[in-house]
Amino acid sequence: MQAGEEERAKAMAGMQMQQESELQKMQQQQEQMREMQERKRIMIRQILEPEALERLNRIGLVKPERQERVEAVLLNMAQSGQLTEKMTDTALQQLVNKVSEAVSTAAPKVSFSRKKRDDDDDDIDLDNL
Repeated sequence: MQAGEEERAKAMAGMQMQQESELQKMQQQQEQMREMQERKRIMIRQILEPEALERLNRIGLVKPERQERVEAVLLNMAQSGQLTEKMTDTALQQLVNKVSEAVSTAAPKVSFSRKKRDDDDDDIDLDNL
């Protein structure tokens, strides 16, 4: 009986160690994600004027996915050297419009085509039955 109990204890200890290592990996990944988001937020703050930053944050309250797309475009523009000075609120509005137009044209459109039948059941006179 003691040998079986020892094996179970060893198996439980091994499982616990594995769970702890997985938990530690998850915590490291979350920390890396937070650091990346913080760096991204700092870069966006450096790229935009305060009014434009406020507008971008308000967009994020309503449509977070649109905010992420605009931020990605802004970071790409900054990294490629297209931005020489801080972006104004009006320039950000234009960029948001371009991004939303690009997304709306890329979205698939669904159209329904209904089959037309030549069979008219309206020809039956139900009053004279």
